[in-house]
Amino acid sequence: MPDDFSSKDFDALLDEFINKQLNETDDILADFQEDEEESAETKPSLTPDDEASFEEDNDENYDTDISEEDSVSKEDSAPEYEEDTELSKIFADLESDASYQLAEEEKRLYNAYCEFIKSVVNCAKEHQAEIPEFLFSAEDLLPRFSPNRTENLKEDIAACWDVLLQNESAKLAKLPYDASDEQILDFAEKISAPNLQLSLISYVETLIETDACETAYNIRKVKYQKHKIEKELYEQHQRTLEKKRLYAQAVRERNFPIDADLLINNFFKTASKDPQGAFEILTKNPATYAPIQIDKIPDRLFGLIKAGPEDGKAVNKKLGKFLAGIKA
Repeated sequence: MPDDFSSKDFDALLDEFINKQLNETDDILADFQEDEEESAETKPSLTPDDEASFEEDNDENYDTDISEEDSVSKEDSAPEYEEDTELSKIFADLESDASYQLAEEEKRLYNAYCEFIKSVVNCAKEHQAEIPEFLFSAEDLLPRFSPNRTENLKEDIAACWDVLLQNESAKLAKLPYDASDEQILDFAEKISAPNLQLSLISYVETLIETDACETAYNIRKVKYQKHKIEKELYEQHQRTLEKKRLYAQAVRERNFPIDADLLINNFFKTASKDPQGAFEILTKNPATYAPIQIDKIPDRLFGLIKAGPEDGKAVNKKLGKFLAGIKA
C-alpha cells in the first residue's frame, strides 16, 4: 500500500458531485402565512340582525372592556408570532440548494439530522429555553460524507443533548447513561412527551445513518485503494516494457550476434527475484540469458579464419562491458 495515500487524496480523486434536483420545498414561513390567511377567510362575519343586536346590547363600559381585551390579546399574540417566525427561520435554514445535491446515504443522514434539530427546537420552545446555534449544514456532506468533516455534526448533537437534559432531566433520569440504541427507542415509546419522544427517535436515526455513511465511505475507500494499486501496477508494468525495449534496442544497434529480446526478457525474469545477482550475470556473462550466435560473428583475415568458441567468448565479454555502461 502506498505510504502517500491520504483522506485528502481520496476525497479529491474519488468524490463526485450528485446534482439531483427535487421538486419539493418546505417553506415553514410560507405555510405560517397561508394558515393566517386561511384563518382570516374562515372567520365568521356579522349579519345585519347580529349588528343591530350588538348595538342594542352595547354600553359605555362594554366598549372599554372590548378595547382592553383586544389590547391584551394583541400583546399576547405578538410574541407568539415572533416565536413562530424564529422557528420558521431555523427550519428554513436547514433547507438549502446543497441539500438537493446529496447522494442517497448523505440525504438520509441529513434528513434524520433535520428531524432531530426540529424536535429539539420544539422542546426548547415548549420550555421557553434558549435555542443553541447550529453549525452543521448540507455543505458538510458534499461531495460525499467524510469522517474528517463531522465535527459540526458532533457539536450540534452535543448542544441538543444539553437542551434535552436541562429541560427534561426528570424524565431522562430513568434512561441509562450508556443506553444502547434499542434501549433509547424502547424508552421513547414509553414516554408521553411528544417533543422529547421525537428527539430521542430522530437522535437514534441520526446515529444509524451516520454509521451507514461511514460504511459507504469505507467501501469507497477500499475500492479507491484497489484501483490505485491496480493503476500503479499497470504503470510499473508499462515502465518495465519500455525499459526492455530500450535495452534490446541498444544491443541491436551495436549489432551484437545475440537474440536481444531473449537476452533482455530472461534478464528481467531473473531480476524480479534477484536484481543484484541478475545484473551481475548480465554484465559478466550475458550468454547465460541467451547464447552467442557464433555463426553471425564475422570471419577473420578476410574470411580465411572462421569464427569459433573463442570468438564467442570475446563477444560475450565485450557485450557484458557494454551492458554495464548503458542506462535505460
